[in-house]
Amino acid sequence: MKTVSRRDVFKLAGAGSLALLLPALTRVGGGQAWADDNILDPESPQAKALGYVHHYDEVDAERFPRYEAGQICANCQLAQGDLSADWMGCSIFPGKLVAHDGWCNAWVLRAG
Repeated sequence: MKTVSRRDVFKLAGAGSLALLLPALTRVGGGQAWADDNILDPESPQAKALGYVHHYDEVDAERFPRYEAGQICANCQLAQGDLSADWMGCSIFPGKLVAHDGWCNAWVLRAG
């Protein structure tokens, strides 16, 4: 059986930690281009199923009759991050950004 020195253990731990951080470090330099890649595509299957649109004027009222004027992503309980920004996170679409004036059928009035 081969003996492993303490130095070898620390080398492996360091390399493993770096490997885990590498995906995050490659995203840091991307800036706005990375954010643009994360904008929710209204044509994606989940977005289509929930009727997501980038602007509330595009809501198909016949298909989604629960839509009412004034419902936008910025005043939805599921919105995350800076609610005054043009694009924000959403707990329904993790890792994606939704439009400030967007809407989907999962909309729930923000408390407060």
